[in-house]
Amino acid sequence: MITIKLLTSPTCPYCPRAREVVRRFVEEEKDVMALELSVTTDEGLREAMRFGISGVPALIINDRDVLLGVPSISELRRLVSRYKYN
Repeated sequence: MITIKLLTSPTCPYCPRAREVVRRFVEEEKDVMALELSVTTDEGLREAMRFGISGVPALIINDRDVLLGVPSISELRRLVSRYKYN
């Protein structure tokens, strides 16, 4: 199972769009699971600090790759495909 952590903030104007892209992607890719973490929570803040993330939205893929901003479906597909056959 491939995991995407989406780091968000309640005040971020771009986070709803990133949330929608990730939601659509997970619907298409059945072997991908997404978890949204707000940086206003201890867990979300810990993840942001762990990966040196200072802005949202940010995606952490399989605790290895970090993507900042609102991704496209094709960007997500490209990054996730690296983990499908490993």
